[in-house]
Amino acid sequence: MQRALHSIWRFLNHRIVLRIVGLGLGGLFVYASYDKVTQPDRFADIVNDYQMLPLVFINAFALVMPWFEMVAGAALVLGLWRRAAGLILAALTVAFMVAIAQAEIRGLEIECGCFDVSGMSATQASWDLFVRDLGLLLASALIWRRA
Repeated sequence: MQRALHSIWRFLNHRIVLRIVGLGLGGLFVYASYDKVTQPDRFADIVNDYQMLPLVFINAFALVMPWFEMVAGAALVLGLWRRAAGLILAALTVAFMVAIAQAEIRGLEIECGCFDVSGMSATQASWDLFVRDLGLLLASALIWRRA
């Protein structure tokens, strides 16, 4: 068992694997940020639906956070500042997981706002998204620690 785990760890730490993970993760976050950047008013509505931030902070958050997603994702795609980008994306993913978990615990039935903020998305904040984000967190942490 220990030998298998060591082999998996060596595979995950190979520079080509790290680059592929960085490209995929970076591309995903750039894609996820696009709708939020282009429609900050709609994203602000979604942020408000989570009922986590005071109203005074919602617009600023909706304007700034997507740019962190986009810049960190683009940095991974371009292979620049990979450790910093991995850390930023890991922190954002933890924030997303907290938001999803609290929405589920409180029984809020809201649009997740992950990739589409048009209001036409059928994706709701759910435990399934929480688990998906766990995978994103692991990928981000791998990039942060090993890139």
